[in-house]
Amino acid sequence: MKNALKSKTDIMRLRFEKCMNSRVFKEPLREINEKTLILDKFIKSLENSGLKKLKDCKLVMAKNTSKLDGLSPLKTLSRGYSIATSKVTNKSIRSINDVKAGDELEIRVEDGKIDAIVS
Repeated sequence: MKNALKSKTDIMRLRFEKCMNSRVFKEPLREINEKTLILDKFIKSLENSGLKKLKDCKLVMAKNTSKLDGLSPLKTLSRGYSIATSKVTNKSIRSINDVKAGDELEIRVEDGKIDAIVS
């Protein structure tokens, strides 16, 4: 029993010495500093990813805005076209069959509106 107790004590002493000689106990701040550096690296990477994603989204939005601008009726007016609508129904005139003599129209051009009567 004495030998078993001494053996157990020796084993525990060796485990204790091994723990006390480990880097964590000798330099406790070193482990914290290393983990802090790793965390800082991840944070920087996350920030860069977020900024890149934001930049990509802005680029896509600019492209889509440009496409939408090209399809805008107001942009069409600036190229010399006009939009005619019936004053009664407020619907766009798309065909000669949409009007008859005497109908009142409103013709929208780039810088204003023109009132007209179909003859």
